[in-house]
Parts: sequence; C-alpha cells; structure tokens
Amino acid sequence: MPAPKCPFHTPIIAEDFACHLGQPVTARNTPQIHCRSERALQRCQRLYEHLKAVGLPAFGMEDDLTKTPHNIYLKIQYGGLLGLHATRDNSAVFDGKIADINGLLDTLTCADNGTDDVAYPELVPYMLNQQTKRRRTSKR
Repeated sequence: MPAPKCPFHTPIIAEDFACHLGQPVTARNTPQIHCRSERALQRCQRLYEHLKAVGLPAFGMEDDLTKTPHNIYLKIQYGGLLGLHATRDNSAVFDGKIADINGLLDTLTCADNGTDDVAYPELVPYMLNQQTKRRRTSKR
C-alpha cells in the first residue's frame, strides 16, 4: 500500500497552511505530511486533480513533471486553496494562510465528496496571480 502522502504537503511543511489530519513523517530523510484519514486523502487528491485540470492549461503547461516547473504546481496549490478560501468567505481579503485545509474542504463540500461541485475556473485568476517564495541566496 502506498504511503498516504498529502497532495498539499509542500505548503504544510512550509507552515503556510495547516491541516489537523496531517501527520509529519520522515521518509528517506525527506519530510512529508501523511494524512490520517483515507477519505480525506481521497478528497484532497480529487481536489488537486481538478485544480491541475484548470490551472495547467492556464499556464500553458501540461501535467508532466519533466516539463512543468515545480513552481507552477505550487502556484496551482497555493492559488487554488487560497481562492477556495476567498470564495468561501465571499471576500478576497485574508492573511494568505489556511489554518485547516480539511476544515475548509468540509465547509465547501458539506463534509461530503462534493469536490466536483466547485467552480474551478473561477480559481484560475488566484493561481495566475499567486507569487511563490524565492529561495534565499547567500552573499559571499
């Protein structure tokens, strides 16, 4: 059985987002976030697939890890989740953080598998406008 790796593990590890079902683990000396709920994991995986389905074409990319830069996937994750947060609150003003991804999805999908009912095309502007963090460079 494959590890229950959260599709949104990067924003959680960076402490930009959180999820009460996320469990930090180390696999092959790399930090990961595993989900404690199979049902929630499946819902998040479906959500991420929907986000990629609208986000990748908007960036002119395809779902190919060898061709698409990692930061495009991050923009899709961050922008998509923050867009969901903004549409839930009917406001574009928030602090750029999500306290509980699972709680957000429970609210949006009525604790069901209703990820198909989300208006994903409305999230594309959030993805396109999402700024990713730059790596720090050391001065020598």
